[in-house]
Amino acid sequence: MLAMGILAVITTVIYSSFSTAGSTIEQAEAKRDQTDLARTLIAKLSDDIANAYYYPAMKESIFYGKKSTTTDDEPRFDSVALTTLVKSYWREPDSKEMDLWEVGYRFETGPEGEGRVLVRREKRDLDKERTPLEGGTDNIVTDRIGGLQLRYYDLTASTWKDEWDSRTMGRLPKAVEIRLVLKDGPVFLTTVEVGR
Repeated sequence: MLAMGILAVITTVIYSSFSTAGSTIEQAEAKRDQTDLARTLIAKLSDDIANAYYYPAMKESIFYGKKSTTTDDEPRFDSVALTTLVKSYWREPDSKEMDLWEVGYRFETGPEGEGRVLVRREKRDLDKERTPLEGGTDNIVTDRIGGLQLRYYDLTASTWKDEWDSRTMGRLPKAVEIRLVLKDGPVFLTTVEVGR
């Protein structure tokens, strides 16, 4: 009887240590997944911004950053649309696509009417007949974003701005600050130099 009691205590201790270890592993994996998602999103957004292209005489080229309208206590969900040079892209022979694409990032209400999803838009065929900021293909990226705040550095005024429109300013920003907040957690902050 004594041996059975000792065995029960040992089994309980072993089970609880395995249970704690399993919970710790799950938390670590969830944190790693969040970090991987943030790294991937920031890398793609940074690459598009770093390769931004604007030429005033070419009306199809743009850089348009819009601050979301929220109250001070709500997170921002900013949007940006720009023409960017895309590298190492495979395309079919005789395609009209070029290395200069219009790319946009914006937030929309989720498919079931709940929350927000990040949408990336690509317009691969720029021409004078198409209006900038219209057309292209939308792809839902993720629904795990808790906020995205973008700021643009104006070298001429030596100040950060919450919005940018190359059509009225006639130039690109010098740099873009990206502040990405994931749901339930961490904040990631980086600054990208435009046209490195």
